[in-house]
Amino acid sequence: MKKKNNFYTMAHLVVAAIRLHEHRHAGPPAMEHIREALSISLEEANRVSLKLKNLDIIEMMEKPGEVRLFVKDHVKIETIPDQAESTSMQSALEEFKKSRTEEIDKIKSIQSSYADKKKKLHEELEQQLKNSLKK
Repeated sequence: MKKKNNFYTMAHLVVAAIRLHEHRHAGPPAMEHIREALSISLEEANRVSLKLKNLDIIEMMEKPGEVRLFVKDHVKIETIPDQAESTSMQSALEEFKKSRTEEIDKIKSIQSSYADKKKKLHEELEQQLKNSLKK
């Protein structure tokens, strides 16, 4: 089975991990428990949790030295588009590629117009030379 790596799927996994931990340990999980359950980095767990908190899907209770997670409204997960996340690096790369192709097209058009001008100039000089030889 192909692993989907998007925010929609990750949101479902985080909510499921919270519920599983609450069921097994009769208490809310810390960020470290979510990280372990999903085999992701602590930074990734924090990033996803903060996005879910901003969407009012989970609540985060901060205690000294740890953060506990609670499911607030799991239904809001369905408002998240089921598509791959676009990173700013990817969008910047796409924008750069687009600008480079535009630049290349511009250079090619300049080169072709220069070649046409050169050809016309050569034809004019040749014509002038023929006219001067006839005289």
